Amino acid sequence: MHYRSDPSDESFRHSETVFELVAMRLESEESGRFDSQKVRRWAHRLSRLVQFESVFESEHAVTDFVAGEIGRLGVACFDVPFDPAILSGLPGAQPPISSVPGRRNLVARIPGSGQASSLVINCHLDVVPSGPPEAWRYPPFSGHVDWQENTVHGRGAMDDKAGAAIALAVLEELATGPPPPGDVIVHFVLEDETTGNGSLLCLNAGYGGDEAIILDGTRGDRGIDRHAGNLRFAVEFSGRPASVSVSHMGTNAIERLAELLQEMSGHVFARNASLPPPWTDFPSPNQFITQTFRGEGAPLTVPDHAVAECYVTFCPPESLAGMRAALEAVAQDYAARTSTESARLVWDGYFATEPVAPPRGAVPQMIREIVDRSRWSPVTFGPSTGTSDMRHFADRGIPCVLFGPGRGFHPHRADEHYYLEDLPKMVGLLLDVIARLGAR
Repeated sequence: MHYRSDPSDESFRHSETVFELVAMRLESEESGRFDSQKVRRWAHRLSRLVQFESVFESEHAVTDFVAGEIGRLGVACFDVPFDPAILSGLPGAQPPISSVPGRRNLVARIPGSGQASSLVINCHLDVVPSGPPEAWRYPPFSGHVDWQENTVHGRGAMDDKAGAAIALAVLEELATGPPPPGDVIVHFVLEDETTGNGSLLCLNAGYGGDEAIILDGTRGDRGIDRHAGNLRFAVEFSGRPASVSVSHMGTNAIERLAELLQEMSGHVFARNASLPPPWTDFPSPNQFITQTFRGEGAPLTVPDHAVAECYVTFCPPESLAGMRAALEAVAQDYAARTSTESARLVWDGYFATEPVAPPRGAVPQMIREIVDRSRWSPVTFGPSTGTSDMRHFADRGIPCVLFGPGRGFHPHRADEHYYLEDLPKMVGLLLDVIARLGAR
């Protein structure tokens, strides 16, 4: 079992002076809405969250930590385990389906007074691997706070441990005040960075709502209200071996597969020449990426087999079936023109999702109105070429947007970091959205 030990208490100790200074600065920027002691606690909690190396199948310790924080707030908390038997039967589940025991999502719930719609707040606890430690300015799981920059550093600082810290702070505020107008349901999920199966399991278990905000993927001046389609697949190419001294008698699988991938890439990128709005906001929402390439010949022999794994994003009106058919056609055309054995495209066992467009709800306009009265930059909502758990809410007819966790940089890259002044700003904004749902 892939358990990570909880970082030691000593590793969690940061300078109280640093956190006091951070809290004073944040408090002044929020005009005293949250006292310095509280903001210091939130910043410290974010730093602790970053210190968990919660990569795929090693998320047990961070889940235990968050469950403990929810318990200390006196908020109802429910486990949603990763059950392979359940997942295997769910439409929308993506591979791989993990069998590592003890993995779970968490759902916290604050009952409302019944005067308003319910709101789901969704964040994720998993992170992508950090890559080489030497590429980082600070150790990737240190949760280092840089006072000069007013930032917290480390893998997941922005994507999405800041989202989890914000969600916990919202629960803390709601737990110590009067009931919110409507139920507030908070998902702390796993596998956002791999399959998206965590949110799927939470919704399948009945933890839905009338609207949803996913705290992931945006920096405070732009929200996401729809997604491109996403498709991962493999291409296998079988050539013909021959001695390298008479290579013209063989078919080099590595070279031919490389040519085919270039043609597939050109076909996908050519679709960017005529885009429907709002996809015209992007220079190239249709993307083709070769992620892996493997091939090897026997000694002194032309290689006769090669395989690549690729990732494609595609925007409406294209569908998943249409994009697969188009790529198959490119491969068939290449084989006919070059008189070579056909390549085999492998779809099974790979991530694949349709373009996503949830129904429109009230939350985006509320966010815009709240931000318009603040010192934030104006917020626009539009499409994204990435992927997220939004698709599961859309499948259930739940209006959903991505907004937050705020300003930060380099998610999935070295030196990922998050600007701490956005932590209380986002907490305040979400509390205002919850209150406005009750005022409609």
